[in-house]
Amino acid sequence: MYIHFLGSGGSTELSAGWSDETSVSALSSTRIDATAPPADDAKLTVISVLCTTTVLVAPGSKITLSGGDILGSHSVNVDPRDDGPAVHIQAIPVLGSIKIKTG
Repeated sequence: MYIHFLGSGGSTELSAGWSDETSVSALSSTRIDATAPPADDAKLTVISVLCTTTVLVAPGSKITLSGGDILGSHSVNVDPRDDGPAVHIQAIPVLGSIKIKTG
């Protein structure tokens, strides 16, 4: 689990083979680099409270989403490819936002 609280420029880089990770950010701009090749059925849970969290994924990633927005928003700007890694992201923005894009 990665926790970022009260600050800016919080950054987390996931290592190759990551599988089940959680990031909680509150009042902190956060960047999660999930471009390293994940394990099969990788899951990333992102909770963003009163801030913006940007998640970078590998080009061509096949993103599936779950979670819900609580007075917040999320966006996905990734073009999936057949050979891209499958990544499940549970996005929970609370009065904040989560942006998922190619890194």
